[in-house]
Order: sequence, then structure tokens, then C-alpha cells
Amino acid sequence: MKHLNKILIAVVMIMGLNTHAQDSKNPWAVSFGVNALDTKTSAGGGNNWLDDHFSKAFSVKDNWNILPSISYVSVSKYVGDNFSVGVSGSMNKVEKYVSYTNSKYTVSNPGDLKYYGIDAFVKYSLKSLVKSGSFEPSVSLGLGYSVLGENSYQTVSPGADLVYWFSDSVGLEFATKYVKSFENREINKVVNAPSMLQHSLGIKFKFGEK
Repeated sequence: MKHLNKILIAVVMIMGLNTHAQDSKNPWAVSFGVNALDTKTSAGGGNNWLDDHFSKAFSVKDNWNILPSISYVSVSKYVGDNFSVGVSGSMNKVEKYVSYTNSKYTVSNPGDLKYYGIDAFVKYSLKSLVKSGSFEPSVSLGLGYSVLGENSYQTVSPGADLVYWFSDSVGLEFATKYVKSFENREINKVVNAPSMLQHSLGIKFKFGEK
């Protein structure tokens, strides 16, 4: 898997050097990298909604579940007026499940709990507003489907991302989104269809129709 990751990154870099910025003539974009899942958003226990979801949003060591390999891919197409549409898929393994019991947060390992997610999304680029040649922020909204262990459920995912472009076509992308579950099934105080924060870091490149 490590060798495959290196080969994919090398291919992307080589292809990206011969392409141009994403527009009506070069509408396609592909990105891939690693993702992290944080289940604390379903634990509750905070003073309000913001406290529930973001009080420990970046407790990487304690709460984040990360696969040490390429674990997400996204493909999108520019459709005009700063809008793009696309699909993304990700996989992970939840070994740090956050719950709130006895007035405190606890982290447990639920076992071999695999996660798969797919989204169809609309993205709006804010590059024209920030007027930066290197940084491109965007906001997005996705509708999708998640599978966690033996449970599956529908989701809606508002998100934001930031791309730092090394060239006109190759960039480093950091994205975060709130994967909101439409269900909240709970067994033995464990939510089996949890809402989660999902973060991703990867390489993005653009190319034309030809």
C-alpha cells in the first residue's frame, strides 16, 4: 500500500505539470489523500450545540480515527459561475469512539468498525473574493450515504476547504465537513448512526477535457 501511494502521487504530479487552471476549458479536478473521523459530535454533554460539536474539534491524538494510507478520492467538474459538482468517497476504521457518560467524556474501541461514505456535492469557490493567486477557499454541500459496521444511513454534509496551489494545476487541499446523520439509532448508549466531523488532507490536480 505504501508503494501504491507513492506511485499515485508521482502520477498526479507529472500529469499536473502539463495542465492548466480549472475553468470552462479545463473543468475536471481530482483529489485524493487521507481522512480523519471524529465521533465526538454525537456524544453530547456540552453546554450547547457549538460546545457539543467543536469544544474538542482538534483533539487529534484522543479522538481522531486515521488510516495511514490513501483513504478518500474526489472527482468534480466545473459548471460555471464558480460552481463545481462532483462525487467523493472515503473509508476509515473507527477505533476511537467518543461517548459521554457519568458527566465525562470517554473514548472506547468498538472493535473492527469499518466506515464507508459516498457523497454527491455542490461546491462554490471563493477565490474571486479573496483575490489570491495561491489560496483558494471553497464552501460545499453534499448529500450522501454512510456505512458504519453493519449499519447504513443517509447524511447531509456542509463543509469547507482550502487549496494551496503550488502551480496552476497542482495543489495541497485541506477540507473539513460535518457529516450529519438523518438517524440516531442507539444501542447500549452507543449511537450506531452517528454524526461526525470528517477532515481530509490530500493532493488536488486539474486537467482539461482532452
